[in-house]
Formats: sequence, structure tokens, C-alpha cells
Amino acid sequence: MAKVTGNIRINANPGSTGVVAHFEVVFVPYAGRLNTKPVRVSNLDDLVTLLMNLKIDEDAATRWAGKARTQGVVLISGVERTELQLKENGLLA
Repeated sequence: MAKVTGNIRINANPGSTGVVAHFEVVFVPYAGRLNTKPVRVSNLDDLVTLLMNLKIDEDAATRWAGKARTQGVVLISGVERTELQLKENGLLA
């Protein structure tokens, strides 16, 4: 499978009536048309696990998750992964 370069965008949704607090993770490619979809994770530990599954080291994954919790939106730029890695983690349809 081909490698794809892009950004990983993490949105923290604090929740509201009827909606539980969660994080949405989306892969946004620099070029090309890919059928990407957001992945919802319910807590910070699941977010760190997802980022580690995407081959981001544990310290960096924890740092990005913490930033997402405090800032609301985080953009991890320059991520290069194979289509298979993205599919396995639910970011590619």
C-alpha cells in the first residue's frame, strides 16, 4: 500500500445534553482524494492508545492528548503513514 502524508486533527468535544464528552480524530491528507472518516474515542487513555497505534511514541502521544484536552483542537502535521495503518485504526474507509 502507498504511503500518505497529511495532518492528524484532534477535536475535543466537551459534551452537552444527549452527547457524551469525546475526542474526534481525523486524518487530513495533503493531496489526493481519500475516503477518510473521524474516529471517536471516549477518554484520554483511548486517545493515547490510538495515537500510539499510529506509530507516535508514548511521550509524544501523551503530550498531544493533553494539549487536545486543554486547547480543544490540535493539529499534528507532517504525518506519513501507509494506507493500511490508517485503515487498521479506522481513519480510512
